[in-house]
Amino acid sequence: MKTPLKFIKIVFVFAIFATYAACGDDTEKTDGKDSLNSDVIEITEDNLITYLIPSPKDMFAFTKNEQLKYSDKVLNNKENADKFLDTKSLEIGFGIYSADLAYTAAFNQTNTAGEYLKVVNNLSDKIGLGSVFTESLLERFKKVDNKDSLLKVTNDTYYDIVKFLEENDRNTSLSLISVGGWVESLYIVTSLQNKYIKENEIIQLIADQKNIFENLMLSLEQREADENISLVIQELKPIKDIYDQLEVIKIENPNKVTPKPGQIMVGGTTKIVITEQQFNSLKESIATVRNKLAGSNV
Repeated sequence: MKTPLKFIKIVFVFAIFATYAACGDDTEKTDGKDSLNSDVIEITEDNLITYLIPSPKDMFAFTKNEQLKYSDKVLNNKENADKFLDTKSLEIGFGIYSADLAYTAAFNQTNTAGEYLKVVNNLSDKIGLGSVFTESLLERFKKVDNKDSLLKVTNDTYYDIVKFLEENDRNTSLSLISVGGWVESLYIVTSLQNKYIKENEIIQLIADQKNIFENLMLSLEQREADENISLVIQELKPIKDIYDQLEVIKIENPNKVTPKPGQIMVGGTTKIVITEQQFNSLKESIATVRNKLAGSNV
C-alpha cells in the first residue's frame, strides 16, 4: 500500500538557494515547467524523488548577489571522474559534475562549462543516460553566446534527465544523482562564503538548507533497503549531525496567513538559527563528505 506524504514542493536537488530566484526574474515558468515555490503537494512513494531535485537556474540564483564571486577552485577536478567505477559513485559523480556545470553556466564561464559538459557527457554514457546527451544538445552548448542561453540549455537538460529517469522507473538513480548535486552545490556555496557573518543573507540561506536536507534524507530513507542508498545515508551523517543542532525559533509575522487544513506553511513564522561555531562545523563536514564522494581524497 502506498502511503501519501505531505512534502514541501522543491523543483530541483541542485537548486540550493531558491530565495534569490524570487529576487530576480519573475518569469519562472516556461513551457509548462514549474518554478521553485513553497506550495505543498501530496505525493506517493512512486514520485517522491521527483520533487527533491532543484533546477540549474534556481540552483545558483544567488549569483545575483554580488557578495559571492566566481572561483574555479571549488570545482571538482575533472580527472576525478576516472575514479568512479561502481554504480553508486558514477551516479553521485554525475550529480556532482552536473552541479559544477550549472555553477559555471550561472557565472557565464563558457569555456569551463564546455569542459565540464564533456565530463558529464562521458558519465552519462556509463549510467545509461547517453540518449539524453544527443549531438543536437551538444551543438546547442557550442553555440551559446550569453548567460541566459547557457543557463537555458543547462536547465532544459536537467528536465530531460528527470523525465528520462522517471519514465524508466530509475528513482534510486535519481536519488543518488540528487545527493551528488546537493552536496556539491552546498560545498560550492559554503566555500565561496568563506566566513561567518551575522545577519547575512547567504549564511541564512545555508541555514535554511536544513529543511531541504531533511526532505532529502527522508526521501533516501524511503529506499533504505537499497544497499547503495543505505551507504549514502551513513555517509551523510556528519552533515545531518550539524543540521540537527540548528535551532528553529518563532519570529513575529504581522502578515501571518492561517494555513488551510493539512497545509504546511513555509517561512514567515519561524527562523532557522546557525551560530558561527555551527557554521564552521557544517562547512567542515560538508567539505569532508563532498571530498569523499567526489573522489578528491581517494
